[in-house]
Amino acid sequence: MISYFELGANRQLNEIVVAGSHDAGITSGGSNVQTQNLNIYLQAGVGVRVFDLRIAAAAVPGAPGEPKRVELRAFHADDAVQKNEVKIRQVGGMGPMPVVRTKLRAGAFGVGLEKMLEEARDFVRSEAGHTEFLILKFDKCQNWMLIAEACTYVLHDTLYKGGGNLNTTRIGDLQGKVVVLFSPKGVNEVAGLFGPQHGILGFKNLYGEEPGAYADDFQGLQYFGKGGTSVSPLKAFHKQSQNESKQKKLLHQAKSLVSPQVMAMMYWTTTGLVESIKKRNDKMWDPPNVEKMKGIWASGLEDMVEYRNPFLLPEGSPAVGPLHKRFMPNIVMIDFADQRKCQIIRDLNDLSPDDLRALGASV
Repeated sequence: MISYFELGANRQLNEIVVAGSHDAGITSGGSNVQTQNLNIYLQAGVGVRVFDLRIAAAAVPGAPGEPKRVELRAFHADDAVQKNEVKIRQVGGMGPMPVVRTKLRAGAFGVGLEKMLEEARDFVRSEAGHTEFLILKFDKCQNWMLIAEACTYVLHDTLYKGGGNLNTTRIGDLQGKVVVLFSPKGVNEVAGLFGPQHGILGFKNLYGEEPGAYADDFQGLQYFGKGGTSVSPLKAFHKQSQNESKQKKLLHQAKSLVSPQVMAMMYWTTTGLVESIKKRNDKMWDPPNVEKMKGIWASGLEDMVEYRNPFLLPEGSPAVGPLHKRFMPNIVMIDFADQRKCQIIRDLNDLSPDDLRALGASV
């Protein structure tokens, strides 16, 4: 099994690079919707440490003679094709309460939230996963209060409640824990009832923010990055080249961030309304395209090092390696996570300064 703990318990989170799962709960649906084959437990087992989760309430059949009820489930759809209605429904065993029910005119619902939380909990309790950590990043969700209740109840003692700035948190302090991150909207909606002391932290994407927006006292994760490609019918094809161009541009922009503690997020994914995501994804992991991915990753790292501290260390200094580890794209988001893809990403941690220069020069 891939281990990140073996990199060193004292390493900060922003000093390692890990695999992330894009739309982690969408394990079924049409070929233009499905993004993963494995459930959360198995994705963690092959090396995923960051999970992108979008949660909404879907109507599900009740028992014979009973009304429909609502279940919180993962979903994959463009924001523009959702229609939300406020209803009163029964959610699990929590009793009647107001729920925002989501109807999708495109896309699909995926795995239930409770099941995904159970799988994350069971992984960090397992023999293989007890030294590891998992990060659940909730974004573009509905019913934030219900999500917070589910996270605190199901994850229980595995929920990370250490609080603080995750960027500079040691991975040894995260071992055996599931970290829950809410978007700014989610944090605001549950404020007063759920916060860092309950295990509900935030995330802040500095993409689009003013330089210097990184805050040392932020409770959660601060990163820079963005995924997705155009949904325009005029750009329905050539998704890989679109993504390559976008990620190069974003990583180049990230170099202007003031703090070296900001984590960068790189997306090696393609989505669109037509064609099979899996077929495109398989091509992206052909050997020549793997080298291209590594090159884009390394060039982004070089940009940030040279821009932020161009005169900090002399050429050839033995400290160049550790410096590079601080200034790196830290999370690589992928579709259809498996052992081979995650191992390729895990091995980026072991590249020497010479390897990094060679890769960066290849793109």
